[in-house]
Order: sequence, then C-alpha cells, then structure tokens
Amino acid sequence: MNRKRKRKCRFCPTLFVPDPRLGSRQHTCDNPTCRKALKADNNASWRKANPDYFRNDYARLKQWLARHPGYLQHYRRSHPEYVENNRKAQRRRDRLKKLALDIQASIISKRAEINKELADLPRLAIQDSIFSQPFDSLTVFATLPCFSRLAIQDSIDFSPSPHDNLPIINCSSPGCSHGP
Repeated sequence: MNRKRKRKCRFCPTLFVPDPRLGSRQHTCDNPTCRKALKADNNASWRKANPDYFRNDYARLKQWLARHPGYLQHYRRSHPEYVENNRKAQRRRDRLKKLALDIQASIISKRAEINKELADLPRLAIQDSIFSQPFDSLTVFATLPCFSRLAIQDSIDFSPSPHDNLPIINCSSPGCSHGP
C-alpha cells in the first residue's frame, strides 16, 4: 500500500497531498486564494532582496508606452479603484513632504532663539563662542584635531578669515596647534 503523506497548507487549515512533481516545494493547497497569497509573499520577498531592480527603468518604460499609445488612459478608465488608490497615496505623499518642509522651516525660523538659549547656559564658554556663530561653525569645530582634548572650560575663538569664508580658529586647549 502506497501511502501519500499529507501536508498542511501555509494559508488555510486544509490538508493536501502534494503533487509528486513538486514534492517538498509545494506549500499550498489548490485553492486559488492560497496560491495567490503565496505568489504575493514570494513577490514581496523578491522585491525585498532586489530593491534596486526597478530603479532607473524610465527609458525602457517610455519606449514601451510609445509602442502602446493610449494604454494608460484605457487602463485608468477600466480600473477606477486603481485611480482612487493612486490619488489617496499621492495625497499621503504630499502631506508627508509638506510636513517635512514645515519641520525644517520651523527649525530655521527658530535658529536665533535656539542659539540664544544655548548661549545662556551657565559656565559653558565653549558653547558661547560656537553658538554665537552660524551653524556651519559646528562642522568646523568637529574637524579640529584637538577636539578630543577640549574641555568645557576651553574657549574657541572663531574669527573671520580675510582670504576665504573659513574662520580662523584660536583654541585655548593645552598642546593644541590652533592656540593663540
């Protein structure tokens, strides 16, 4: 007696006998819903493993659309649910984009207020001299070779250079080549 081993479908509680040609590779029963779910899972995992596959694909798409004029208009007319979902998604993307711009604008508009609050911190001479300058002083400060030896009490003087836009840096840290 040749007994066939049953397997449980990954998407429903059905037990099924796998097709002998597929063997252990068959994960779903013959239900179209389960097969569609498996296909969606496989597609999602493939897209996750190949995130750049569809990037810079506009040239090929443009050629295909040139060979099939009117395709997009016909598709949109025959799939109104796609059009509505696309509109909702676009509104969501626009809101997120506007929110990001609003956050950046609010930070920029409060720059002077933030600098003043940081400058008012007690016994932080290093921050007094840094934050009296525009924010790009932070990047200059971070590139100083003496950065690791600086103490909170050390002061740094950022004087404008007559030759270029970079500041002249005078640092009071012991052993620093930027000293006065």
